[in-house]
Amino acid sequence: MSDPRDTILLKLGGSVITYKSETPPKVNTNAVQRIANELQGITEPAIIVLGGGAHGHQAASSFGYGNPETPPRRLLLGIPKIRHNMNELASTVESIMNNNGISSVVISPFMFSLLDSGRIISFPYDIISKTIEAGHNIITHGDVCYDTRFGASILSGDTIMTYLARKLQIKKILIGTDVDGVLDEDPKKNPQAKIIPIISKSNKESVLSMTGPSGSTDVTGGMAKKIGDIFLIAGSGIEATIFNLTIPNRLTDLLCGRQIPCTKIIV
Repeated sequence: MSDPRDTILLKLGGSVITYKSETPPKVNTNAVQRIANELQGITEPAIIVLGGGAHGHQAASSFGYGNPETPPRRLLLGIPKIRHNMNELASTVESIMNNNGISSVVISPFMFSLLDSGRIISFPYDIISKTIEAGHNIITHGDVCYDTRFGASILSGDTIMTYLARKLQIKKILIGTDVDGVLDEDPKKNPQAKIIPIISKSNKESVLSMTGPSGSTDVTGGMAKKIGDIFLIAGSGIEATIFNLTIPNRLTDLLCGRQIPCTKIIV
């Protein structure tokens, strides 16, 4: 049986696994297939957390998520559309993983999570532990959840990762994005932007002042929120790596312990 503490938390960024600018949303199945190939040699159990990409952010934005002025009734109206889109994304990824020998099951947060003002107040993780112990990998994802104050809120994949890392005492987090890590400027505007190799308590605030929401529609806060969420588990000895998942074999190299261009967040 697998020990949940040995689990790898792997985030598949929405900008990698979906075409974020396409409407209606479309899964980048070629990218997911390549990622599945790179995971075939994995020996540790994995919790694969999907970013919503086009499937989550477009629908959420159209129903006013991310806008504090949106009334609860409108947020609640958006649940079926967001859920449909995220189910489609998760099911597609699950099929590709299982077809490539990566035994996986989808566990959707909407089914069991409850939020208050966007913060988790209920997220039972015993089923996650049991699934890992049984030898299966888990696919979960950012999701819409009921919220005791707002009616409904978006639970981001990054928040799920840090929550599970703390509860399950997981020490290894890999965050796959469409850039080489955290950079001192937007690389899409300045190709000469430089990677910040290490973020720790000593430079956290200066780095956060450089970062902000991603350029495409994103109701969960972008890179700054990723960094902030990871620091919520300060003192637990966790190391998170932000890397470019669009480049073939970067994930393979990380899993094999090889050095790649990336940002390490040391908490």
